[in-house]
Amino acid sequence: MLGRCAALVALLVGSVACSSAATGPTGLGSNALGPPLGTSAEVGQWVREKTGQCDEVVPRTMAEFADFVGPLRAKLYAPYVAEWSTCSAGPYERLGLVVFQRDKLADFQRSWQGALSAGEVADNPDFGFGNGFALSGTLGLELLGLHELRCTPVGAGEEVGHTLPAEAQGCTYVQQPGHHH
Repeated sequence: MLGRCAALVALLVGSVACSSAATGPTGLGSNALGPPLGTSAEVGQWVREKTGQCDEVVPRTMAEFADFVGPLRAKLYAPYVAEWSTCSAGPYERLGLVVFQRDKLADFQRSWQGALSAGEVADNPDFGFGNGFALSGTLGLELLGLHELRCTPVGAGEEVGHTLPAEAQGCTYVQQPGHHH
């Protein structure tokens, strides 16, 4: 009986620990997008496991990031990026592996909304998003279970698939219909 109670307590404590880790300080948001990846090396390993590619992960500087995404996108992304690297995978000679500062994801999304309102950008971020990270580009990335970060309203007649709330009100993580994670 005592052993059974101890096992039940251990299971309960484990469940609570797992559930609080899953929701974390950022709420549902990116925590619902799969395993949390906190370094570009981890992101590279994840891509390698999914695709068999991305063998050589090359750490990059923020100056290189600005060259990679261009000055406007660098202004919008860079303040919220913890680190980034590149590797070769799929159609991408240099796939960007971007790790965000987790505590600033909502700030990043609000900043993007502000850029949309000011007319600086006309569309959503052009990365495929996972839990705390993103991959540059979108071609084929939905097949990895990544989501588009959407901070624009859904248009009339526009079909969206798997949708989760993002960290900032008015933004969502969307996976187009037919693509599942």
